[in-house]
Amino acid sequence: MKAIALAGLIGSGKSTVLKTVRRMALPVVDCDSIVSKLYRGKAVKKKLLKLFGTVNKKKIADLVFSSSSKRKKLEALLHPLVWKEVKAKLALFKEGKKKLAVVDVPLLFEAKWENKFDSIVFVKAPKAKCLARLVDKGLSRKEALQRWNSQIRPEKKIKKAQHVIDNSGSLSHTRKQARLLFSELKKNG
Repeated sequence: MKAIALAGLIGSGKSTVLKTVRRMALPVVDCDSIVSKLYRGKAVKKKLLKLFGTVNKKKIADLVFSSSSKRKKLEALLHPLVWKEVKAKLALFKEGKKKLAVVDVPLLFEAKWENKFDSIVFVKAPKAKCLARLVDKGLSRKEALQRWNSQIRPEKKIKKAQHVIDNSGSLSHTRKQARLLFSELKKNG
């Protein structure tokens, strides 16, 4: 079974691509969902409280996006737990004789997981468009910029990806690119 990582810049439209993948009935592992589940667990809540003085996801996000040392502490806590869950889900898909599974990994490069996958699909969009989408989702311009600036530069990520979906155009064009690419990946899986 091939494990394909889906990565992208914050606000790039990775969720749009993921919805297309789901409509194609491909098996998906969603790291954001895993993190949300972890935040509700007693052991993680206890560690979050100790590290940040709160378990409120929004307050923690404000702290970690304004401090790289705090972000590293959160990543050190969550990344191993997320990877354990990803591995377990991929093993189930493999057992079920799936040819291909897509893992939505927002922090693929930051976590240094790029070598854990058979290939990487990267979703890109212009910075201005990404920031506008984040503001539309309720972040202030300052918060959007903090999150954008906390990422590894897009050029570095694109160089490490085997496939790139350009989400600078229309929604239908992005969906079409995703359908074509994932159909091809599944066929060659």
